[in-house]
Amino acid sequence: MRDARSPSRLFVAVWLLLLAGRAYAQPSSVLVDDFNDDVQNELGGYRSTFAADPSTVAAMRVDDVFHGAGGRSVRITANRADAGFCGYWIHFFDMRAVEKRYFDASRFAYLSFWVRGAEGGEDFLIKLADERWIAKQDSVTLAQASRSLADGITTTWQEVVIPLSGRHDLDWRNLGGITFEFVRLGKQVVYIDDITIKTTLDDVPSPASVASVSSVPAPDSMPRKLWVWSTEKLLQDAKAREELFDLCRSQRIDELWMQLLYDVARGDAEGQATTCELRHEDEFRLLLNEAHKRGIRVHALDGYPDFALRENHDIPLGVVDAVIAFNRRGPASSRFDGVHFDNEPYLLIGWHNPVQREEILYDFLTLNAECQRRIREQSEMQFGIDIPFWWQERDEETGQIVAEVDFAGQRQAASFHCLDMLDNVGVMNYRDVADGADGMIAHGRELLEYADRHGRAIVYMGVETFRYQPTPVWFATGVLRERFHDVLESSGESTARVSRIDGLRLRTLDDGQRVSLGVELPQPLTSDVEQIATKSLLDIAKHFGVPGRSDDSIAATAHIARFIEKDAEWSDLRSRPIIGATIADVYDGFLLDSIMLSKLTFADDSAAEFQIQVRAAEQYFSRYKRYAGTAIHYYETFREKLEELK
Repeated sequence: MRDARSPSRLFVAVWLLLLAGRAYAQPSSVLVDDFNDDVQNELGGYRSTFAADPSTVAAMRVDDVFHGAGGRSVRITANRADAGFCGYWIHFFDMRAVEKRYFDASRFAYLSFWVRGAEGGEDFLIKLADERWIAKQDSVTLAQASRSLADGITTTWQEVVIPLSGRHDLDWRNLGGITFEFVRLGKQVVYIDDITIKTTLDDVPSPASVASVSSVPAPDSMPRKLWVWSTEKLLQDAKAREELFDLCRSQRIDELWMQLLYDVARGDAEGQATTCELRHEDEFRLLLNEAHKRGIRVHALDGYPDFALRENHDIPLGVVDAVIAFNRRGPASSRFDGVHFDNEPYLLIGWHNPVQREEILYDFLTLNAECQRRIREQSEMQFGIDIPFWWQERDEETGQIVAEVDFAGQRQAASFHCLDMLDNVGVMNYRDVADGADGMIAHGRELLEYADRHGRAIVYMGVETFRYQPTPVWFATGVLRERFHDVLESSGESTARVSRIDGLRLRTLDDGQRVSLGVELPQPLTSDVEQIATKSLLDIAKHFGVPGRSDDSIAATAHIARFIEKDAEWSDLRSRPIIGATIADVYDGFLLDSIMLSKLTFADDSAAEFQIQVRAAEQYFSRYKRYAGTAIHYYETFREKLEELK
């Protein structure tokens, strides 16, 4: 036997150590972001704009301006007003990861990026954040772009190099990101590319392959879908139908999800089944025939949050049966091509209780499975539904999947269950930008990745063109969150299983401590509706409210006021108690205006910007084989948007 210390064994050991040293050799520079392909950079970080009114900012990755041999850069268009602020941040970590891993920059000496201006003379602050500053949603100023370049920003590419050592006591082992903040008043456009962290000035990271930029062409031929809710006029007016079909032709829309009109006869305890009778059958057949001649498919559309609950399944199932029967009675040219439901169960009050939410989701999935079974077995139609983009995301407070539920022997997000069993799914991917951490691509791609790996359904990505006006909501000041959940599971169970009360839409406000229930007040508000709202809120307050002028109501009001200051979805807090017939029937209440966030809709964007952003999202999503195009919500507001181009 050879001795363990023999020369050959020592040689092998040294050789293995050398190989290990090479394997663990650390690069002298790291390319952080070249903006080429994905919505996350090489460190897993997202990018996004930030602004406060009246200042504004927009950013988009572009392929007509770039540093180097090819690829993309990010174009930032900032308009800094006298008030507010605006800028663009880039993370060095994945903010959506369960365990966040920040970037260790302790051995590096410089931060580098390339910049050029659209006109020259542009300027911005360069700021960095470590884990501590990320938690505060802020950063530390390192330099000013114009002072880091001999001639300032020009219309040619220049490298900005910022030394890192000894700066502002940042934790370099946990670096979180870079921020470009625009402080000079007025509008300016800059391009940023190839952000690098390196050890010496001459270090150049290995260039990203230009081929990493998606080569999928812009899908100018990919058809789109369109929600149509106002059906009556289209059935009665040939000119109105022709206008709809003309829009479909010009906007490559090949499928309409059209509101069905029907009457319901509810079943009873005697065993009488619920039936639905379609209205305007002859007119629908005429419309269907005209649409099919133009190559346009039509799906029967309906939806109501309460349909998701098992006690109301008889109505949507009756709708499915009625459409199947309608198709059997007519020729192929005048039949519906599918059924599409937009039920939105998260508008039910019980959604806000985790236990009841899972019950609601189970009922919702049970309904969809049965609709799909009937349509698949008894017709040649397709069945689809709408879902929000966020069901499979994690709740920031609990860390749990928002819409996780046991169904068909598997526990996963309800969105994944739907992709597993249905013909098609429309994702309400309502954002008005394609790129960025809060854009259409970032929110939609996980669903498409799942659909490609496991799903059965094809997927449409929905965009919004409607904006509702600020709407007053009258709330009964709520009880603490734990108490709210207890009441929902006991005496308030009937409230948990509705989305409206006395015809008024119910709303919730969770301020982090309390949950308040309220009703939307339609405008203009008539005295009759006001009386109904008062009665409804008295019923709510008896279960979920606090007595007026109590110490509890004073503390609650103060906390709500602080919460509203930071929440852009609500504004104009004013007191409005709920007063019944007796002194005992007085509860604390308040009014708020509900605001639709501008990021949810293209209503405030130009028609040209709509096309730019939707086209960019379509180009990215086209890499997924289950992606079937954009769905636009909805006909009337989209038509108004297109009028801007005339």
